[in-house]
Amino acid sequence: MTNTNDLRTRLFAAAFAVAVSAVFFATAIVPASPNGLVIA
Repeated sequence: MTNTNDLRTRLFAAAFAVAVSAVFFATAIVPASPNGLVIA
């Protein structure tokens, strides 16, 4: 029980960290892009 719960917690934390870093990358890239919003 504890092992799967810890695994889920780590997966959720990793996914949350990836999402947060993606938002930071987006806010850093969007002002620099000529069209305002470019999805590569």
